[in-house]
Amino acid sequence: MRLSFALLALCAVLPARLHAAWTFSDAEARPAPAGLDFTQRRASDGTDSAQLHIVSFAARTHTLAVMDNPAGDFDAAGAARKRGALAAVNGGYFHPDRTPLGLVVRQGVEIHPLEKARLLSGLVVVTNGAVALRRPAEFKASRAVGEALQAGPFLVDGGKAVAGLDRTRSAARTVVFTDGAGRCGVLICKSVTLAQMAALLATPGLLPAGKISRALNLDGGSSTALWVRGDPPFYVREWKSVRNYLAIVPR
Repeated sequence: MRLSFALLALCAVLPARLHAAWTFSDAEARPAPAGLDFTQRRASDGTDSAQLHIVSFAARTHTLAVMDNPAGDFDAAGAARKRGALAAVNGGYFHPDRTPLGLVVRQGVEIHPLEKARLLSGLVVVTNGAVALRRPAEFKASRAVGEALQAGPFLVDGGKAVAGLDRTRSAARTVVFTDGAGRCGVLICKSVTLAQMAALLATPGLLPAGKISRALNLDGGSSTALWVRGDPPFYVREWKSVRNYLAIVPR
């Protein structure tokens, strides 16, 4: 009886631990170019912790641009300076020979076509300067698409964490998001599972105002990078050369 009672008690505790809500520290503002909000936050669910660096902007004044790096000549800092970017993160997935996975469009030119794969479940699309996160089925190619990058998986959709994401492998994450109220952004987080990342992003209070409506996972792990212009610039450096980057630029 004692053993059975102990097992029942353990089963009652486990779900609460697995699904504990994330709470955030106060946002710590960091220096950033005019028009960008750059904050650092810590999060905890009582068992695990995470650190996030978040850069957001108003979609009416800024947008996203793809920076291609086919030969591996640049790191995030070099690519951002060359493009005149205000901030940049690493972008999409790529093969060992540096061939991109999924759709890549830069300044209206298609570098690599759309692919169908379970991992590549979303796209960052910039149409006439407006940023949107799309499912592949929602995407329609047109001459108005100036920038696009396919990645995945989707982490948040309709303001809710996407179900069925991996809960076992922790790694550094890079994310692009929209809040449904005219703001977009990018962030990096160390070190969480995909399911934890989705839960974090869907938790109210992460952003100073508003709530993330859609979020897409980009390449992560050793590719994770964040550069923000400043004197000196802020730079979490990638551990390996990546094929492309996603930059924040004025419209």
